[in-house]
Amino acid sequence: MAKSVQRQTDRRHIYQYIYDSGQPVTSEDLAEVLSLEPDAVEQGLASLLEEGMILPAGGGAYELEPQGRVAVGITVQRDEVRLLAIDMRAQELGCREIRLPFAHTAEYYKRLSQYLEEFLDDFHLERNRLLGVGVTLPGIIDQTASKLVMAPTLELWDVPLEELYHYFSRYPVFIENDANASGYAERWMNKARSNMVYLALERGIGGAIFWEDKQYTGDNGRSGEFGHLCIVPKGKLCHCGRRGCLEAYCSISRLSDDLGLTLDEFFSALREGDQQIAAIWEEYRDHLTDALANLRTNFDCDIVLGGTLSPYLEGLLPEICWELGEKTLFDGDNFFLHLDHFGPHGACAGTALRFIGDFLLTY
Repeated sequence: MAKSVQRQTDRRHIYQYIYDSGQPVTSEDLAEVLSLEPDAVEQGLASLLEEGMILPAGGGAYELEPQGRVAVGITVQRDEVRLLAIDMRAQELGCREIRLPFAHTAEYYKRLSQYLEEFLDDFHLERNRLLGVGVTLPGIIDQTASKLVMAPTLELWDVPLEELYHYFSRYPVFIENDANASGYAERWMNKARSNMVYLALERGIGGAIFWEDKQYTGDNGRSGEFGHLCIVPKGKLCHCGRRGCLEAYCSISRLSDDLGLTLDEFFSALREGDQQIAAIWEEYRDHLTDALANLRTNFDCDIVLGGTLSPYLEGLLPEICWELGEKTLFDGDNFFLHLDHFGPHGACAGTALRFIGDFLLTY
């Protein structure tokens, strides 16, 4: 039994080193760096090859098989779902957006699970390599109580997660808040940042906080609900029932649904100099930078903007940073704002990466 455990430990160390190295390594390299006997290295490599976790790279070297394991993320929104499959390097293997108005019914979840199976088939994703399926929702989730506390944009309150879990029980499944998942994805891509605040700009607005390399979720798992910060006392009515929330002013619906436009159409009109659109954008930007200035003052760390809106902000980032600089307290604060890596697929990527992160710790 002890020998079996030792072989498993050796194999884990070999795989982790190959994964971290990012380039082909030889058995001699592994033996030297990991202080292992040559026979132990050969046994570990043979096992990893058999399981399809590594590949021969020529010259007696080996490299990671990125598709040795895969994971899928699903983002549930009010009027659509997004599916994304990634490999061990967080590279996209397939993505899909499906028009599917949300309804908390058995029919809806059955259709969603059917779309998942079709997605796996269409992108030739082997189920025996699938680590799990992450599902994100735009709401507050209490993992301890296994309950969705509230998701105003979906009109859900106090829903046991079990009502969702069993529709995906064929695979390991994890359900979480979409902004937390997006923040996790961004943290994965920016491990050099020990502290970071993530703000997701979707129809609903949420966020995530990373402090000293760890995600801070608060005493009740509700941290980062930046969308419900009051920025205009007694202001516009929010989906949550309160007034003046950031979400009421900076939901992407303000630039699209409320105007009968797509985001493409809105930003195209903005570039073309449409005065009415420019006025709407100026008001939106003003409220957004108010919120960002407050986050910077409170957390004093980098802020990353993500979500569906982020791909549209690249050319507008200088003006956002300038306005934000006028509202922050300290000089030289104009380099702390960044755009995320995954854009609208951040939540899918983040919840899928949970499985990959866990796998790397336990394989």
